[in-house]
Amino acid sequence: MNLDSWLWREVGVLGGLESVVAGTGATFADNSGEPVHRWFRFPAGFSAGLVRGVLRVFGVGRGSVVLDPFTGSGTTNVVAKSLGVDSVGVELHPLLAWVARVKTYWEFDLRALREVVDWAVARVEHEVLERAVGLVGRVREKPELLLRCYSERTLAELYAIKEVVDEVEDEHARDFLLLALLSALRDVADAEVGWPYVRPGKGKRRHTPPPVEAFKQRVKLQYEDLVAVRSKLGGRAAEASIYNEDARTLTKFLDRGSVDFAFTSPPYLNNYDYADRTRLELYFLGWASSWRELSEKIRRKLIVSCVHQVSALGLREDLKLSDEIGEGVREELSEKVRALSAVKRERGGRKDYDVMVAAYFNDMAKALREVYEVLKDGGYLAMVVGDSAPYGIHIPTDEYLGRIGVSVGFERYKTLTIRERGGRWRHLADTGRRHGLKLRESLVVLQK
Repeated sequence: MNLDSWLWREVGVLGGLESVVAGTGATFADNSGEPVHRWFRFPAGFSAGLVRGVLRVFGVGRGSVVLDPFTGSGTTNVVAKSLGVDSVGVELHPLLAWVARVKTYWEFDLRALREVVDWAVARVEHEVLERAVGLVGRVREKPELLLRCYSERTLAELYAIKEVVDEVEDEHARDFLLLALLSALRDVADAEVGWPYVRPGKGKRRHTPPPVEAFKQRVKLQYEDLVAVRSKLGGRAAEASIYNEDARTLTKFLDRGSVDFAFTSPPYLNNYDYADRTRLELYFLGWASSWRELSEKIRRKLIVSCVHQVSALGLREDLKLSDEIGEGVREELSEKVRALSAVKRERGGRKDYDVMVAAYFNDMAKALREVYEVLKDGGYLAMVVGDSAPYGIHIPTDEYLGRIGVSVGFERYKTLTIRERGGRWRHLADTGRRHGLKLRESLVVLQK
């Protein structure tokens, strides 16, 4: 059943949503000037303005609980907190869950935090260069990726700053400073490390700031942002609970019927390796030190959305589509999977897009069922999602997820196109290097 019902037209929700998607973007680039959102650049994120607009249309306010089951770096939770709305964020990637937790902790005594910040900055200014001298030999043992992205001196200075930060006793203040340092990593790299790719073999960058200056700039930005958002809060501060957990098992740690509204952007089915994209930060922190360790600790656990996960998990071509996926969608997806398998064989069997597609929708069916369980009756789930065309075979992900949502219990769904995607690649269609299909980014809304 579609959401174009008399009720929706009567209350103006559909019209309100159409105005929101027409007036806002969908990408994380829209957040580059937004306080707190800009503390950590993560290009797989989405627009804070879109979240605000959708929450406004549905009348989500104080007293409500908002859930983001794929919270990433915390966009939904930061928006909710700024509006005085309690929220829950669930993120299986440990680094992103930590970033979201730091970005949503605003309960500092600002005067005490300022004292810690001033102390840390002073120590960094006066001690880092001397400390770095003693660290040069030790950084040579760091993962090769770091050594290819930074000179030994720069890397030593970064770790010297981290030594100062690690001396801060208060956990929240320490994390606040560590996030500033982590965000400065790509500012000071000698190699090309812009999001989403790290390309140490692409030549040297020019005019990068010294690590100490980059760190100071980041700390100053974060502190000023925190003061600004705190000044706008009225009444009780909203709570943001961030869980480093799996969206496919929400009912293990959240009560059924405890959530009023859910807003999220699940992984896109576009062969984007979410574990690899944060490799620079993970290696610097020591949370991983090799491709294999990255797979064992993170890649194997995430929703399948890239072919590296297929091999890491040992998934095979005989992977069956879940019974949770409605029969009609299951039949259509089976045809897509067979077509992808045929093209794969024609091209030498290099990329398991067929298995990736089947595994992705199996995983998403589990996640949608879990969101359904924790939502209150009548509650809504809004998702920002893009479609894809692996091997030139179109996968209308937005429509499939809407229909799968209905198959796991939701009453109805509606999709609204936010923007077209992939235009910059269409000039490659004639060369055979890219498909010429028009892709889109959509807002999918489901009602329980």
